[in-house]
Amino acid sequence: MKKIILFFIFTFFFTCATSAKTIEFCAISNIGLEVNKSTKYADIMTPTISNLLTATEQLNNNGCEFALFLGDNLKGPDKYNLVMFAKIIRKIKRPTYVNVGDKDVSQTKNLDKKEYYRVLKLFSKNKIKELPCIKKINGFVFVFMDGVNQFIPTQNGYYKEDEIAFLDEMLRKYKNYPVIIVGHYPIFASNEIKESMLPNKIGDFQTILSHHNNVIAIISGHHNIDEEYKYENIYNISVQGLEKTNEYKKIFIDYNEKTKETFVKTRIYSVEQ
Repeated sequence: MKKIILFFIFTFFFTCATSAKTIEFCAISNIGLEVNKSTKYADIMTPTISNLLTATEQLNNNGCEFALFLGDNLKGPDKYNLVMFAKIIRKIKRPTYVNVGDKDVSQTKNLDKKEYYRVLKLFSKNKIKELPCIKKINGFVFVFMDGVNQFIPTQNGYYKEDEIAFLDEMLRKYKNYPVIIVGHYPIFASNEIKESMLPNKIGDFQTILSHHNNVIAIISGHHNIDEEYKYENIYNISVQGLEKTNEYKKIFIDYNEKTKETFVKTRIYSVEQ
């Protein structure tokens, strides 16, 4: 009898353990990296370079499985800024995934998205080649979205029809996976993020999400807001800007496949000396 009881106890805990998926990573937004080009050598230290160097050192020691960069990584669409950013994040010993922001690219300044990711590939170990795209990481599916208009700069962003269709297709394809959407822009309003701060025609994006039940979290930056809120059973994690606050977030997500419940915990890291 005692053996039977022990068997059921072991089976219960084993089932609970195997039905849970966990992941822990860091998210950094709005770095605004800028190279000082007023001197002969462009690698002179600036506050934004110092911030990223400190964050890089922390990322190598704080237990994060990988790092997400949520866009506005540069002060402006400048190749000197981009090369410096790429060379610094190359020092990160964890996988890196770089999203683009509205301040990062501009067709008129010869730094479009294709060139942006070409330079990143050349000087860093970034695992994203283009947007949108998906990455399967530790049993989770990450959908990296774009929304940035490189032809006509806009603060709010706009998701094209083909990108919305891509999202719909991926959510169908990976319907049995917990999905985390990563992008520069927030998707839902909150106490801090007003409707007017969302991307243009965001209703199409929201409608797609309402047709699926596998999205467990959305991670965004852009507005320099530190906030976590739940909307339509989806955790929305907004990450403050490194340039303005000297902070970024470590995010822990626990997903129970059996109950379909998600637990999210965040921790703020500061790069202030």
